[in-house]
This record gives sequence, structure tokens and C-alpha cells, in this order.
Amino acid sequence: MLAACGGEGAGDDAPQGPPPATVEVLSVALQTFEDRADLLGELQAENSVFVRSEMPGIIEAILFEEGAEVEAGSVLFQLRDREQNARLHEAEAELALAQEDFTRTQKLARLNAAAAAQLDKAASVLAVAKARTELRRVELERTRIRAPFAGRAGARLVSPGARIKADDQLVRLDAMDPLALVFTVPEVVLPLARIGAEFSLDVAAFPGRRFPGSIRFIAPSVDSASRRILIKGRVPNPDRMLLPGMFARVEATLGEREAMLVPEEALVTTPEGNFVWRVGAGDEAERVPVEVGMREPGRVELKSGLSPGDRIVTAGTHKLRPGAKVKPVPALAAEAPAVAPSAAVTPGGGA
Repeated sequence: MLAACGGEGAGDDAPQGPPPATVEVLSVALQTFEDRADLLGELQAENSVFVRSEMPGIIEAILFEEGAEVEAGSVLFQLRDREQNARLHEAEAELALAQEDFTRTQKLARLNAAAAAQLDKAASVLAVAKARTELRRVELERTRIRAPFAGRAGARLVSPGARIKADDQLVRLDAMDPLALVFTVPEVVLPLARIGAEFSLDVAAFPGRRFPGSIRFIAPSVDSASRRILIKGRVPNPDRMLLPGMFARVEATLGEREAMLVPEEALVTTPEGNFVWRVGAGDEAERVPVEVGMREPGRVELKSGLSPGDRIVTAGTHKLRPGAKVKPVPALAAEAPAVAPSAAVTPGGGA
């Protein structure tokens, strides 16, 4: 009778509201994060020069093929040198005469048949003759225009018989291996850039093929107009497939650091900002505003809002409201991304 009338004990088995929502949770931790940048750069020869003559003259012979590889020190152009040869022969004859005179005076001095002043004069004449001979040899050598370093010769800009001046360009010479890659990065990533950091690049001429390289130079100052920093890399080019002047798409590793990385599905984005759901000690849902940093496939960096060890909801966020009880279950292990981590800095930034 009491039970039928709603007396004491009548509601012991009555429903107490909906059960806690089941959600997948993950404990966050600091992880190693690679900062990478997708940029544009330009390939350049590490050594490039327009070969010029040290003296005016007439081109007697051209001793290389256009587009051919030349060794350091090889003769590229021969100037007409009959006058220089004649001057050298004259100087060598004077040197020989001065040497004989010095030797004869030296013998007489030992026999006290020549004064010390005569010997000094003969020695001075001999020294002048040696210097003049060396000068004539240098003048003759200047008629042979040599390659200052090993590289590939471009198109010749003169022909045999042409009269040239000392500042005339004769041919361009580019060192082909290794090449230099020149690009820029925003100043905000300067603390991450380091000498020796590796990168890879591809060019339009060889789609699907990537070429490795490493950073060898970081400019000591920031460009005042673009607020970017010049960086140079070294790119091996043993097969000479890459050419100076090519534009390249660069994936550069700027550095590694510890970061708080969470699955993308844990991040909730609203017009008011970004937040995640954290599960507190009493299994209650807490809405936590966060600051988002770099991204990579499947994961996002959280710069503030969480601490290592916090449990966050990765699946079931649509079921939650602040203070609601939840039933946490371990999140399913996510598959590793199929591509390398890539936190893209500002795209572009060619040389």
C-alpha cells in the first residue's frame, strides 16, 4: 500500500538521469617536433666569374670548347706573345751576362784583384737582372689566360684575332659541383635555423626527383625591407643535372624542439577561439582555451593551456558540456603519418 501510494522507498530504483558519455581520452606529453619550412629558392654556382685578361692584346687561340668542363689552371685563351717572348729572351741574355760578370769579379776579389765596391756593384747588377727576367716571365705568362677554378665554360664572347682590353669579358665560368641554394626565411624562425641543417629540393626539369643539401651560411643581419634572413645551402651535383639559375622548391629542416602535440580531432574551433576538452580528476569535462602553434599531418601544436599528463578528449567532443561526467576510455592508437613532419613556415621567400 505504501509503495503504491509513493511512500518511503518507492524511488530507490528510479532512473537518476542519463549515464555518463563515453569518450576517448589521451594523456598529453612533450614530444620532439621538427620545424620545417616549404620555400622557394634559386640555385647558383658557388663560384662564378667572367674570365678577363690582365692585359690588352690580340686573341691568338681559343683552347676550350663551349659548354665543356675545364680544370683549374687550364689555358682558355692564348694572346699573341711574340713581343713578350722577345723581351724575356733579352732579359735572360742580360741575366747571363750579369751572372758571368759577378762570378768573374767574385774570383778576382778572392785574389785581392778587385775592390769590394766592384763586387757589390756586380752583385747589384745581377739582382736587377734577375728581377727584370722574372718580370718578363710574368708578362709572358699573362698572355695565357687560365681558368681560376674547375667548372663549366659558357659561350665564348670573343673570336680569334679579336683585339681585347683588360676589362673585356671573354667567357663565363661556373663551378658545377657543388651548387649553392639561396633562399630566405622569416626572422621569427631565426632561432631554429642552424648550420648543417638538412633540406631537400625539387626542380621543374626533373619532377618527382628530390635532391639533398645542407645549410652552410646564415646571414648575420635581417633585410630591413622584407624582414627575412638570407640562407645559403650546399647541394651536391656530381652528375651535373642541376644548373645555376634554376628555381627550386625547398623543404628545409630548421630545427628540433620539444612541443605539446595533440591529434587534430581533439581541437575544437569556434568563432570565439580554439579549445580542447580536458577530463579532470573527478572525470568531469573541462573546456580549456588553447593557443595553436605549428601543424603537421594529423597533429597540431598547442603552445598554452595544457600541461604534460593532462587527459584530453580525442573522440566524442560533441557529447560534452562543462562539468558533465564522462566515462573515459583509452583512445585508439593513431597510425603514424605517411609523410615526414612538416611545420610549414611562410611559403615562398625566393632569393
